[in-house]
Amino acid sequence: MFGRAPMKAATATAAVGFSCLCYHTLPHLRYPAELPTLGFNYKDGIQPVMSPRQLELHYSKHHSAYVDKLNTLGKGYEGKTIEEIILATTGINESKVMFNQAAQHFNHSFFWKCLSPGGKPMPKTLENAIAKQFGSVDDFMVSFQQAGVNNFGSGWTWLCVDPQTKELLIDSTSNAGCPLTSGLRPIFTADVWEHAYYKDFENRRADYLKELWQIVDWEFVCHMYERATK
Repeated sequence: MFGRAPMKAATATAAVGFSCLCYHTLPHLRYPAELPTLGFNYKDGIQPVMSPRQLELHYSKHHSAYVDKLNTLGKGYEGKTIEEIILATTGINESKVMFNQAAQHFNHSFFWKCLSPGGKPMPKTLENAIAKQFGSVDDFMVSFQQAGVNNFGSGWTWLCVDPQTKELLIDSTSNAGCPLTSGLRPIFTADVWEHAYYKDFENRRADYLKELWQIVDWEFVCHMYERATK
C-alpha cells in the first residue's frame, strides 16, 4: 500500500529524450506554461473547506509564480509537455530549478483537478478498488491522512497506480517531488505545503487533510484510475 516504485522506468525515459513517454497524466499541460483555468470561481473559494482568501493566495500567487518562473527558464522546450520536461530534468543538478518549477506547475494543476466545491460522489468502480487494496474507503482515508501528516516539511501526498501491478498505493513526495519520476501514475493528490492550508487551518495539517475529503471530485479521480489501469 505504501512506498515508492523503483526509479528505473523514469530514469530510462529521461535518458533517451522525450519520445518514449507513452502515458501522460495531463497531456494538455505544455510549454510555454499557462495558469490553468479552474473548474470553479476561485474568488468563491472551494467551500466548505478553502476560503476565498486561501484559494486566491494559493492559485493566483503561489501557483502563478511557478508558471511565471518556468516560462523564464524553458528555452528549448517549446511545445513539450510539462511531464516530458519533468522527466528530462529530474535528477540533473544543473536543471534542478527548471525541474522544481515544472513539477510544481504539474502538481498544482493536478491538485485543482481533484477538487470541486462540495465534492462529487465516489463511483462504485473506484470504491471497490480502494476497498480491495486498503480494506475500506474509511481505512484508506485514515492511512492517507496519516501519510500526509507524517510527510515532513513541505510536499505532496498521492494516491497512485503502479502501472506494472495495477495496484493502488499511497506515496509521499518532498518539496516539488512528483510520482511521475518513479514511474507511478497519480490519480489523486493533497498539497501539504503550508501555503495550501495555513490561512484557514494555521499549523493544523491533520485537520486540513481530514476536511479535504469534503471537496474531492471523486469522478475525476475515478477517471484517472480507469485511465491508469488500462
